[in-house]
Amino acid sequence: MLTDCSHALTPVKTPPNMVVQVQVLSVQSAETAPSLLLSTETRRCVCQDAPAALCNAVALTLAWFLRSFLFNVGDGTQRLCMEHHVRLAKLQRVFLTELRSHTVGGLPGMVLTVSDTGKPGLHVHGPPGTNKYLKATRHFLYRPEFKLEASEAPPMAVEAGKKKAKSCYEDDEVVVHAVAVAKPRAGAKRKLNENPSSPSPSSEGEMQSSHVSVSYVVETRTQRGKFLVDKAMALGVPKGKLFGQLHHGKDVTLPDGRVVQSSDCVLPSVPAAGCVIVSCPTTAHVDALASSGGFKRYQETEGKPADVHVEVVFHLGGVEVLRQPKYAAWARSFGAETRHVLLGHGACAQKTVYRASAKLQAQLHAVFPRAFPSNEAHELRDSAEPFSRVVPEAAALELTGTGVPAASDEEKESSEPASSKLVLGESMLKYILAPQARRGFDASRCWPRLDFDQIRESVSSSAEIVAKVSEDSSAQNADDDLIDGRITFLGTGCAIPSKYRNVTGMYLELPTGAEGDDNWAGMMLDCGEGSLGQMYRYAAGDNKRLQELVDRLKCVWISHNHADHHLGLLRLLSYRSDASNTEPLLVIGPTPLRFWLDEYAAQDPTVRGKFTFVENYSFDEDDSRSEEVETHAEAARVRAWLRETLSISQLECVPVKHAHQSYAAVVTFVNGAKMAFSGDCRPSEKLGEKAKGAFLLVHEATFEDELAKEAKDKAHCTMAEAIEVGRQANARHLLLTHFSQRYPKMAVLSSATDEAATEQTPMEVLTAIDMLSLRFRELRQPNLMDVCTQLMTMDEDEEGDVEATASLKARQEREERKKQKSVERGEEQ
Repeated sequence: MLTDCSHALTPVKTPPNMVVQVQVLSVQSAETAPSLLLSTETRRCVCQDAPAALCNAVALTLAWFLRSFLFNVGDGTQRLCMEHHVRLAKLQRVFLTELRSHTVGGLPGMVLTVSDTGKPGLHVHGPPGTNKYLKATRHFLYRPEFKLEASEAPPMAVEAGKKKAKSCYEDDEVVVHAVAVAKPRAGAKRKLNENPSSPSPSSEGEMQSSHVSVSYVVETRTQRGKFLVDKAMALGVPKGKLFGQLHHGKDVTLPDGRVVQSSDCVLPSVPAAGCVIVSCPTTAHVDALASSGGFKRYQETEGKPADVHVEVVFHLGGVEVLRQPKYAAWARSFGAETRHVLLGHGACAQKTVYRASAKLQAQLHAVFPRAFPSNEAHELRDSAEPFSRVVPEAAALELTGTGVPAASDEEKESSEPASSKLVLGESMLKYILAPQARRGFDASRCWPRLDFDQIRESVSSSAEIVAKVSEDSSAQNADDDLIDGRITFLGTGCAIPSKYRNVTGMYLELPTGAEGDDNWAGMMLDCGEGSLGQMYRYAAGDNKRLQELVDRLKCVWISHNHADHHLGLLRLLSYRSDASNTEPLLVIGPTPLRFWLDEYAAQDPTVRGKFTFVENYSFDEDDSRSEEVETHAEAARVRAWLRETLSISQLECVPVKHAHQSYAAVVTFVNGAKMAFSGDCRPSEKLGEKAKGAFLLVHEATFEDELAKEAKDKAHCTMAEAIEVGRQANARHLLLTHFSQRYPKMAVLSSATDEAATEQTPMEVLTAIDMLSLRFRELRQPNLMDVCTQLMTMDEDEEGDVEATASLKARQEREERKKQKSVERGEEQ
């Protein structure tokens, strides 16, 4: 065990080496929301296997102490960090700027993963309501051994005349101050929510929390100057405690009576440096932000320099805020040398952060253009115009020396963008606050745009792939008797996201009008974290197309209450609200999900009143609760609405063996066609009966056949078991999904299972992959699995896969420990 003993040492020859940096994880887009990572590294004296009190008597060594802090955790943050090797093992705290889906959407999933690393808990800072938000996660996030703590920053805590805000966190490297401001409330009270599924907040405090935004100031500690040993010895200072006194700023008297001043042999101290992460979500927040006293310590006033110079300001607000003259004047108050990074601006680089899956999607589109959408337009939206024409706000801020964004194609040779004072943020851009010698931007880890010409060339150069595609084109793929709908897999992974697979979600485009017209409506089956971002990628980064997918979405069906099946709902509901979509979204799911959504909606007005909730058991004919008068009447109304809106004549929720209130869905359309989705489950004879004759069965196949015992223990299915259910249902097509992330690339059917599937039944079997989008009439894709497998082997980078597997392994080990403890308790009894 290493013990930090720097506090017990006297004297220290050299000051601790300290690195403090802020890294942009993501910027504003439909795919991601602004998120930053503050990292500190300090080299300190440590001793091995000894208490701190004894450290002076043992051998010492130097070791690095690392800490990291997240500012906002939007949808997909965990997946981003995993793919780009951003280590979160040393995560200490999370700082939230708002209680909105774009700031907290990825937090529950992050907590699940961090808890599996053995950490005892996590501290979350945020606006009023943060504690209630964390408590609301109890409906699906059960980690009794993992302690979640909250600290809330109320508005108006800092009076206008105060020079310094109270710190909300401090350690040996940094101090973090929270500055909360409240949006002025209108005179008229908000109307009561008429939607009974989403009750109005129970108190004024709950409503008030939705108007509070928190900015954070990160301040590095002042660093002692370097001690010049040679100079001290030249002045006749003997080695020993006098060195330490000089280094700590004390003058010393030598035996001969001479006085040696500390400044004679110690370089000047490095003053503290500041970084501001400013959250100003609306123009209505500008006045409160500009008049807050929490920033006075860092602002220049009447020609007087600031107490602490702010090196960089990260702006999370959008273009409307940046264009406000009062906001621009406030931003300039930090001084002419302060740099500004825009993270919420629409001109920020729109390059996807999920590079591996984007590359695979582009490859697959080149081979199967009808089965995988193009994502080329997404990357090309990244502007190549001169920076000053892209961001006219530079003139409003009166910043000189503006240049192109960091790590643009024109600056590949340099890791820092010239002398820019205004920079468009992009993922992986860093600003180094300490040490002073390295202070500035570091864009070395930012990536260029995907080269689609090269991607297409790599595919066309494979003779084996070309041969298989030619074979596919000669095969008869059409099922003309089926309805003209479409299924798109937004996520095909289990438990946690990985480089190639997001967590579970499917989008159905269902015809609602005459054959050949453009009348259709959307329905989702499960909605894992990041589903909206996946829809954005399905829409090729076209915001109009994304808006159409969201507007036409009428119903989301959730199979059960596990986080990986419903955490994407919040961002989806909020996006509909931002787009002024007034029609409530129908959510059908388990009862605990209703409780979670209701409690969250009490803190976030962008979700409040935006959904209507109906329990799954209302559509289970064998559940006695479905016969209750009110439940029966509600289900009858929903059935009529489904028929009118989605051309669904019958929806059956079939209880399956997995978690509490787990269901499969069997959907029958008005023309008699039937499809089914298993959710998470063990093999179900009842599902096989209810899905009899389905043209499509989507079934979970979490494990390979060799892991049958593990599948049984975890209440999941193997591939062979899923195929057997498909055979019982006499399904025409079987699509396998929900693969364990131990198979981060392509889950492959065993030869025995594959042969059995083809010999014993005419059923077509496919293993799904993210972004697979098939018309119901084109579900037959004979060589798709083989081509996908070959394309995935062309990617040599395995690190992201290893991290996903390691995280999964940690979760499995935790479950094994819980089982062992349960067995031991049973033996004791």
